[in-house]
Amino acid sequence: MSASCLGDCSVPRGALDAPRAPGKTGAVKTVLAIAACGPRLELALGSASGVAGLVALAGQTPRSELVMAAVDLLLRGAGIGREALEGVVASRGPGSFTGVRVALATAQGLAAALAIPAHAFSSLLAQAGRADVPECLAVQPARRGFAYAQEFSRARGALTAAQEPQIVTVESLAGSGVPVVAPAGFALPPATPLAAALRSTAEALLILLAAEPHPDPATLAPTYLEPPPATPPTGAPPSWPPSPKAS
Repeated sequence: MSASCLGDCSVPRGALDAPRAPGKTGAVKTVLAIAACGPRLELALGSASGVAGLVALAGQTPRSELVMAAVDLLLRGAGIGREALEGVVASRGPGSFTGVRVALATAQGLAAALAIPAHAFSSLLAQAGRADVPECLAVQPARRGFAYAQEFSRARGALTAAQEPQIVTVESLAGSGVPVVAPAGFALPPATPLAAALRSTAEALLILLAAEPHPDPATLAPTYLEPPPATPPTGAPPSWPPSPKAS
C-alpha cells in the first residue's frame, strides 16, 4: 500500500463547500474521493484546508475486497471515523468495468448510510483534471490494445470536452497532436507526448467536486462505451463492517 500526496494537491479553503443532504447541516468540509476505473484503486480525503490523505493500491486482489479497508485506512490516518464524512465523489467510467461498479456502489452505499451528498464524474474528465495545460487528450485503459480517449481544453481553470469519448488503439496515442494524460500504471508507446500530471486521479475528483455547486446522486450511473464482458452478479449488497475507532 501507499499513502501519500502526489504533486500539487492543495484545494482552497472552503472550496469543498456544497449543499447538504437532508438530515445534515453546514457546509461540506470532509469529502471522500474514489477513483477505481484505472490500473490502480485511488482514494483521497479532502478537507476545507486541502487534501488530508491519499491511498493508492495496485495488484491482483479484487477491488471489492480492498475498497472499504482503504476507506478506513484513510480515515484512521486522518484521525476520524466514517461518520465525519460530509460528501463522497467517484469516477463513473469509462474504464475497468469492475472498477466502475466498485466505485459507484461504494459511493452510493456511503451516501445512503451517512445521509451525505454524492456525485460522480467521467473518468476521462478526471484524467484531464490531473494536468493544468491548455489542451490534452485524456485516456483510460479499454480492452487489450485499446484505450478510451477524449480531448479537452482548459480556459480560466475550466475544462471543456472538445469531442465525444472514443475508442482508439494504444499505438495511435504516439501520434497524438496534443499531450496525453493517462492514469498511473497505464503503459503507453515510448513516443507518446505526455502532459505533466500534477495530482492523482482521486485528487482531481476533489477539485472537480469543489467546482460543482449542486452534487447530484443521479450522476452515480456508470458510463460504458462498450458492453460489459459479463452480467454483474445479482443479490443483496454486502453490509459494511463497523468503522474502527480512530486512534
